[in-house]
Amino acid sequence: MKQKFFWKSFVSFSLAWSFLIIFISGIVLYIAPPGRVANWTIWTLFGFSKAGWQAIHTIFSYTFVILSVFHLFTLNWKVFWHYFTTKAATGINKQKELLVSVILIAVVFLGTYFNTQPFKAVIDFGEWTTESWETKDEQPPIPHAETLTVRELSAKYVQMSADSILLLINQKGLKADSVGQTILEISELNNLTPAKLYSIIIPNNADGNIKTENKSQFQGFGRKTMAEVAKELGKDVNTLIDVLKKNSIEANPTDLLKEVAESAGKTPMEIMDLIK
Repeated sequence: MKQKFFWKSFVSFSLAWSFLIIFISGIVLYIAPPGRVANWTIWTLFGFSKAGWQAIHTIFSYTFVILSVFHLFTLNWKVFWHYFTTKAATGINKQKELLVSVILIAVVFLGTYFNTQPFKAVIDFGEWTTESWETKDEQPPIPHAETLTVRELSAKYVQMSADSILLLINQKGLKADSVGQTILEISELNNLTPAKLYSIIIPNNADGNIKTENKSQFQGFGRKTMAEVAKELGKDVNTLIDVLKKNSIEANPTDLLKEVAESAGKTPMEIMDLIK
């Protein structure tokens, strides 16, 4: 005898699994390194990259919503509609609970939006955890530097010709075919991370090859807000913001310098070069 398929049980189990995966992936993304570090070092957890975890979180969030809608409007619609019409007719008799729930959600929403405690502490801890993955040796020259070709790396960031970089890579016994290949393509070809490949091109003791002036003078400014940077430089913060705006870069006094740089696709030092 063919066993009956119980859709309610199927949807309930699926909702439970989806919630669990959303919960786990949310925690992973909360503590994961920033994208520039994750891509530069090929960061993975349980075999999944940060992009992989983001995809899992997104897809299962949609899955959870779709299953919830299906659960409500297909399997339990009659029960829900009966409850709704009954309460509408008799009036909501849990007004105190309703009011408290609205207040709770409003407090959490506004507290998060205005970045007040204790919500700020939760966000700050996540940012601290995220930034703890980043070390000086693993910082890319710019966000998503792995997408640069050897030619672009030479033209913008390294005081070496593209052909010299290609020759250096080959002399190290690594494979590289053309100056049109990206750092990521060459690193994958040699089973390296982009960070490791870059350290071969630009050794730690060869900072002079990097096209950045006054590198040590402004070290650590990336973690300062624009207001703090202005104070360090002895300038008005609005003047600095106006300079950036003229260069099509948006910034606010409370924005971190590194956040402004990332949104503009530049390094913190390039932003400093504009405003100093």
